Amino acid sequence: MDLGQLIMATEIELKLLIDPADIARLRRHPLLKAHAAGRANTRHLLSIYYDTPGLTLHQRQIALRVRRVGARWVQTVKGGGAVRAGLHQRGEWEGDVAHERPDLTKIDSPSLLKLLSSAAVRDRLQAVFTTEFKRTTWLLRWDDGDEVELALDQGEVKSGDKSTPLCEIELELKHGNPARLFLTALELQQTIPLRLENISKAERGYRLNQTAPSLVVKAAALDLAPDMSVAQAFQAIAWNCITHWTANQEGALLSDNPENIHQIRVALRRLRSALPLFKSAIPRESYRAIGEELKWLANSLGPARNWDVFVTQTLPPVLAQFPADKGLQQLLQAARQAQATARNEAHMALRSRRYDRMLLTLGTWLMADGWHAQTSAQQKLRLEAPVVDLARRVLNACHKTLHQHGQALATMPAEERHEVRIAAKKLRYATEFFASLFPRKAALRYIEALSALQEELGVLNDAATTEILLQQLRLQDNTAVGTVSGWCAHDVTVHLTGMDAAWKKYYHCRPFWK
Repeated sequence: MDLGQLIMATEIELKLLIDPADIARLRRHPLLKAHAAGRANTRHLLSIYYDTPGLTLHQRQIALRVRRVGARWVQTVKGGGAVRAGLHQRGEWEGDVAHERPDLTKIDSPSLLKLLSSAAVRDRLQAVFTTEFKRTTWLLRWDDGDEVELALDQGEVKSGDKSTPLCEIELELKHGNPARLFLTALELQQTIPLRLENISKAERGYRLNQTAPSLVVKAAALDLAPDMSVAQAFQAIAWNCITHWTANQEGALLSDNPENIHQIRVALRRLRSALPLFKSAIPRESYRAIGEELKWLANSLGPARNWDVFVTQTLPPVLAQFPADKGLQQLLQAARQAQATARNEAHMALRSRRYDRMLLTLGTWLMADGWHAQTSAQQKLRLEAPVVDLARRVLNACHKTLHQHGQALATMPAEERHEVRIAAKKLRYATEFFASLFPRKAALRYIEALSALQEELGVLNDAATTEILLQQLRLQDNTAVGTVSGWCAHDVTVHLTGMDAAWKKYYHCRPFWK
């Protein structure tokens, strides 16, 4: 390696949390005996992460560290990339330096040099946290040429007088197919409980340094190109949904913000909605089992979301109108208990071994191309075709379905209106998936009108859900139940008028894909 330059590489690795009590089992695992090329290597690593007091680098998604490796100091800059179901992929620039302080003269990337050499950054760099751990590595090889480095890291992350323990596995692809990372993790997880980890050591250090609340992450906008194939578009959409989902996982587990669970459920609905959109090219049998697991998770999180809406949105206006009503206060306490129970059940699902295995299986299915392993010759041709043609067919079909079922919304039974809401939701997700393939302004107008209709339908669905939740509370005094029920009934009457207006606006909105 040229010690005067930073060497750029693309780092692809899968991070997994392991309980210290399971390390002995890891060392004895048959996979290591079958594929390890030589003995394990153990080193002690100290890494010092640098940033400005205002965390300029972190805001730019850049990590700058200097790591002691034996008698050497190695400077590393990581930036960009993405995290998808525990799979970390990003740019990495690395080179030797003389001491524990960063040496910015060794950086030859123009964009990095421009940022790091500016006075606002260069003169204000300081150590913000450290990681110190013992790393044991095995190089694993397979007959097909795949090579993976398995690293076991045990230590801690420190920032000032605060610290957090570190015990994780990193599977880094050295050569071959990235799917090997998921396959390896699945094989290990057959006998060892492993959890996918979506944040890096650097991110842990920053969170320790800032003690900032977990963020709520919404779906990133998709940017599909008209010449993109059906296969390429499907992978882009699927990974977009998974990234949206897993980005909210930590917040759902560690914070009381109900929006994290809500965003996970939205991501799951988007992914479940996306699968049948590609049914002409991807056989249902290839994702039937995965679809069942996605449904299990959605159902496990559903009660928590319903009670969150009830406690945080449905009850507050009623309580504000009748603040001294003791029956309503008792109802609120009972609802909060139900909310806590439902949230605990959601947490149990998110921490379960079934959940982790589902994510690993889903990642393997996408990375190892399992989603088109059973395709026919005709379906293979469809996968290679431009996605814009499939997008038009899908949008036409969803649009037609909603138009057929959406007439006379104000007078139809609640059960039928629920079917219309589902049709609107499927069309909404399809428009978001494929909008970038068509003129932007026309797409935005259509999506805006559809979103307004969907919001009105959602309010009516929440009212129907409220009736179910009120019955589940089983209060001895039903006066408060009647008060809330009557309030919601009046709310439905108001929104039926708004829904009729929203339907007319949507109905006359010209499809943007025509």
